[in-house]
Amino acid sequence: MTPVNRRFVFVVATIALLTAGWFGFRWWQSYSATVWKYLPENSFFVVQSKRLQDSAFRVQKNGVELRDVPLLNLAARQTDLLRLLATDSTRTEQFLKNKTLTYALQKTSGGRFTYLIYVPLAAFEDQNWLEGPVSTRARITSHLHSNQKIFDVSSARSEPLFSYTLFNNFLVVCASGDVLEDWVRFARSPLSATNTSRFESVQQPDSELSIFLDSALLSDVLRMDTSLGENAGLLYFLGFLPGTESFHLDKFFSKKHPTLTSKGKKIKLEGYLGALNDQKGSVLKSTYFIPNNAAICYRLGFDNETVFANNLRKNLEGISTDSTTRSREQLLTLLGKTRLDSFYRFLNKELLIFQLEPNNTLTKGQVVLQPIKPNRDLENFYRRLAILFNKNNVVPIEPFQGGYVYDIDWPELPAALFGELFKGFPKCYVAFNQNHVVYANDRQVLKDYLVDVEYQRTWGNSQLYNTFLKQTLGPSNFTLLINTRKSKQYVEKGFLNYLFNKLNYDITESLPFDHLVFQSAYKKGMAYSSLAFARTAPNSSAKTLNKLFLQRETPFESMPLSGPYMVRNYPNALDKTLLVNANLQLVNPAADDKKRTVIQLNAPIVGDIHSVDFLSIGRLQYVFATQKSLYLVDEDDKQRYTSLPPQGLPEGKNIRSLQRLESGIEGSFRFLVIDTEGFLYLWNSPSQPPTLLNRSRPFADLLLPIHEVEYQGKRHFLFTQATGQVGLIRENGIIPAPYKLDFKTNFSGPFFGVFAPELGSTQLVGISKYGELFEVNLKGQLLNKTQLLRTAPADFFRTRSDANNRDWILLRESATQYAILDKKGKELFAAKGLIPDRNNFEYHFLGADVQFLSIKSGNFTTLYRLNGQQLGDKPIPSDIPIRVSLVEGYNKLLIHSYANKKLQTWSLKIR
Repeated sequence: MTPVNRRFVFVVATIALLTAGWFGFRWWQSYSATVWKYLPENSFFVVQSKRLQDSAFRVQKNGVELRDVPLLNLAARQTDLLRLLATDSTRTEQFLKNKTLTYALQKTSGGRFTYLIYVPLAAFEDQNWLEGPVSTRARITSHLHSNQKIFDVSSARSEPLFSYTLFNNFLVVCASGDVLEDWVRFARSPLSATNTSRFESVQQPDSELSIFLDSALLSDVLRMDTSLGENAGLLYFLGFLPGTESFHLDKFFSKKHPTLTSKGKKIKLEGYLGALNDQKGSVLKSTYFIPNNAAICYRLGFDNETVFANNLRKNLEGISTDSTTRSREQLLTLLGKTRLDSFYRFLNKELLIFQLEPNNTLTKGQVVLQPIKPNRDLENFYRRLAILFNKNNVVPIEPFQGGYVYDIDWPELPAALFGELFKGFPKCYVAFNQNHVVYANDRQVLKDYLVDVEYQRTWGNSQLYNTFLKQTLGPSNFTLLINTRKSKQYVEKGFLNYLFNKLNYDITESLPFDHLVFQSAYKKGMAYSSLAFARTAPNSSAKTLNKLFLQRETPFESMPLSGPYMVRNYPNALDKTLLVNANLQLVNPAADDKKRTVIQLNAPIVGDIHSVDFLSIGRLQYVFATQKSLYLVDEDDKQRYTSLPPQGLPEGKNIRSLQRLESGIEGSFRFLVIDTEGFLYLWNSPSQPPTLLNRSRPFADLLLPIHEVEYQGKRHFLFTQATGQVGLIRENGIIPAPYKLDFKTNFSGPFFGVFAPELGSTQLVGISKYGELFEVNLKGQLLNKTQLLRTAPADFFRTRSDANNRDWILLRESATQYAILDKKGKELFAAKGLIPDRNNFEYHFLGADVQFLSIKSGNFTTLYRLNGQQLGDKPIPSDIPIRVSLVEGYNKLLIHSYANKKLQTWSLKIR
């Protein structure tokens, strides 16, 4: 062989070896590649588990199961579909056993969410059944896409179920064929050879379940989505995470509640993270000041107030919008740097903001809680602000419960002081309570909160909450607690709704946990976080859930004239039943003979009996009205009754109704009295007679209840007359222009005010007897009028309030049916076939997560959820309308009725 030939052979052999080496390297790289290489670059939520595909996987015996948690539930459900690939599903189970599956959440072209599922293929594993599947449980076809064979699995009805492909050392599955085809194009592109995943560095291979989150990418995606509007709900939560974070199932913590923990990830020291870094974490301290109706709670914890305040102020611009920054700069100009510096010296260990469970008269109540070091100077600071920013010429300082409510008309004051997390206060109302500054975005929200604290309706006073907090919370710098049911309406409008509405199930009904708890501590530029799924009380068993049980019967010969009434005697706060017997005596039927009679009455009771501390002596009294008089009865700890002399109205007028108000001038409560002629009276104090409001003329055909709204910086009473007039009247009897309004139609139910703090305005909403739905602003301008469908000529419409005047609904009524409508007039369901002239309807609002109806027809009452689902497995015998009470925290309703000459108490587990 000549030298030339030898060189030629050498070059050819070298090229062949290099080519073979390259293809061998590519083959080895492909078949040894980890799953991270094949994750799409837009992956923002990834789950990895070797147990989630196991239907027998249990974290706890009787606790929250991770296979039932949303998103994890979707992953498990989509994996279960793989069992359709073989007639014998045990083959699929054996194939999946002990394999670590990876799930990458993707958005489809239709805007929904689904998972790309990666199943690793073991070396020399039999794949023939996947490449040529034979199954009697599904139809399987195939097609080529980018030279890659894709199998399409559909039901016997040709409904597409999922698609899959075999690519190198992975089986890749997706419920969306389009998403899988997009992935195939990505995986076969040259760029995929160099693809690396940001999640690989935070994996924990020995974890039974891990969640990976790209908070920066998720935040950007959500902010860009126009459907979210300006407020993306829980996006602030993402701001307390590193750019990429991973959570891994922690077996130790999961003995208490299923908990995922992170091993620490570097963070950018900016915003709140820069202020909280290296601050010693602490447990939640202010539990005695967090009300039971808190739906979402954010908490910042720190030990060195000076360092925290200095770092926070340096970073405020980074966590503020332009409008908040302008508000802060203007505040600094008006107050001066020295005065603002002195404010931050009062900080003490933590800052909290909680959003309250909403009702339909207040869309979003928010409270900021700032513990302070004992000092009266800060209250003087806010007194000056209230006077300085008095723009509406209203009284900026109002006495309440022995303290004061300060009306501070400054936009986004908490956000200006503490950053954008504390936004949502177009106006701010401030009060001081036991070394805490309380900020609220509505005057009534603040007063209700102070009353809740006074009557110990807080987390710290609840045994269930205390147990839950001790088991779940540890020392941290940031805590987020979400009560999944109380926050339902927040979820409906924010980030979680956006995410979960794309999954085709109701998050708040199917969630297996009561609280979602996120905590994080920041040390040396690292974040150490945890995510827990917790219950405050165990779910009811199938034997008791939605089953009515008779708890107690008390013989009572004559039908009560009125009642039963559910009352409480603070401080023991135990429910007690009172009623009026045939002799016009208010009695406690459960007491012995000597203590049974409470007081002799002069007429039947109108309305309800209110349990309030009207005397301000540290326990509750019973305040009520008969047709002739106003009564106050005090009961001491030994069950001895003392009553004040009954008060009548001027000129002996008859009383029609007594409404409790929680906007008192000098005390926690006051009352609105309405007589039968249409005159209104304010009862401010038990030692003073009621004060007449509408002195010139009565409001004829008045529809009840009367609702309170704030207008021009003052509280007004919103009244509705059946003849079509709607008006506002001030506490001094003045009817401001342009009220009153005349709609020139008839009404069967009153108007209500719906206050939106984020807009800083109230709208008046009502419906005419003939179905015209009106929305009016406080300037008296008609914003919208919608004609609702009348299904029969005899139908009429009305609004109906719950007994506590906290919420209301729309009704379309006839002699034999009640149709329940939502706030826009859309029918939710109809209760039909009722007995004419023997019906009674009540709406019960016991919290944002406990709303239902009771419909009495004849001598039986049936309970319904607002979607028409029946509560309880049978109707309740009831000769008179029932009363209900909620056993807080135990998911139990107590239903009080009278039938067959007996007072009965029924129990019903609702969750």
